[in-house]
Amino acid sequence: MSVSYHFLASERDHQLVTTWFAALEYETTMKELQDGTWLYFRAMATEPLPDSEHINQETTPLVWISNPKKRSDKLWTDAEVCFTATPLKSQFPELNKISMQFAKWLKQFDLVFSRKENVTREWNYYLEGGIRNFSKKWYALPDAMAALQKGRYFVHHRANDAVLDTVVKALRLRGYDFDTNYPVLPQPARSGPWPLER
Repeated sequence: MSVSYHFLASERDHQLVTTWFAALEYETTMKELQDGTWLYFRAMATEPLPDSEHINQETTPLVWISNPKKRSDKLWTDAEVCFTATPLKSQFPELNKISMQFAKWLKQFDLVFSRKENVTREWNYYLEGGIRNFSKKWYALPDAMAALQKGRYFVHHRANDAVLDTVVKALRLRGYDFDTNYPVLPQPARSGPWPLER
């Protein structure tokens, strides 16, 4: 399986993540899309990258960084960093080290949910739509933590319309107003990255 890290972030927090990757001393090609950013660690590849429609994400040194989105003033999505190679460690040992370094970097932020560690449960109330099922731990980056403290709710960035409808109905019962046409974003397309400039 791919190695993924899920965390709570705002659009400004997202810049902290991309800056962290940009500071790495590895040759990468970056492609920004509407839903996120692809990073291709070209120095780790043993063969030239094929055309986008032929890229095998499981055998290519790629990292996907999803963009957090504001669904409404009170409802945000999470963010994700995914190392797509499977298995990661045996194929790309250096990329696996980067994965572990990123995990360590995340630990400097507030841990707001954990299945195993003793973490205050006060933030569970704001993690909606089954978001807690996607990861054993959830860290909140600075802006997202401030948002939690102000009563903002978070759903998973791949939450479909049915999940969002359920969440919005629940929040309306709690007294929050939502426009009938609250923002429903297209689902991220991760079937293939992009035609990279090489």
